Amino acid sequence: MAGFRDSRDDVGMVYSGHTRSPTGFGRPRDEGATERIFDAAVDLLVEGGYAGASVGAVAARAGVGVKTIYRRFANRDEMLLASISDRVGMPTFDNTGDTFVDLVSMLGPGGKRSVQKCRILLGSAIALEGDRHPEFLMELRRRFIWPLRRSVESVLVRAVRRGEVRDDVDLAVVVDLLLGAASSRFWSGGDFEDGLSADWIRIVLGGVTR
Repeated sequence: MAGFRDSRDDVGMVYSGHTRSPTGFGRPRDEGATERIFDAAVDLLVEGGYAGASVGAVAARAGVGVKTIYRRFANRDEMLLASISDRVGMPTFDNTGDTFVDLVSMLGPGGKRSVQKCRILLGSAIALEGDRHPEFLMELRRRFIWPLRRSVESVLVRAVRRGEVRDDVDLAVVVDLLLGAASSRFWSGGDFEDGLSADWIRIVLGGVTR
C-alpha cells in the first residue's frame, strides 16, 4: 500500500525473495499472484483469524497453487506477516523537527477508513486467538506494534528535549491516546473523515505541550 513499508531497519527482513528466485534464473514470477496472496491472506485473517488463514486456504482464495506460496515464503507465518506488512505495515515519516507534522505524517494515513478498518479488524481477529497462537501474536507485536509505538514515542521524546512537551508527562499514556483514538472511533460506528487524525493529534498535543 502506498505510503507504508515493512520497517526492515527495525526488525530485519519480513519476507524474502517474492519477486524473483535468489539465483536470478528461471521464469519471472507472477507479480499478480503475489498481490492476490497478500489480499487473500489479509481477508482470511479478518474473516477467520489465524486458524482460517492456512496456506491451503490462502492459495484457494488467491487462485494459485500451494507451491506458488512456498516459492515465496518459508511457511504460513512468513506469508501472513508479509501480507500484513504490505497491506497495513509500518508508516514512513520524516523527522522534520515539528512534532505535529511528524505525528500527522506517521499516523495520518491510518485515518483512512480502509487502512484503519483493516488494522483494527486484523488486530481483533489475531488477539482473539492469542492464547492458541501466542508465538504468532508475539511476532506481530515485535514486527509491527512495538516498532510503531517506539516511533511515535521517539517523536514525543524529541519534543520534550526541545521543550515543546512537558517533561512530567507519561509518554506511554500519550502514545496510548494517539493510537487508541482510531479504535474508539471505529467501534463506535463513526466515520474516518479527512483530517480526523490531525484533529485528535492536535487535541492530544494540546494537553501535553507547554
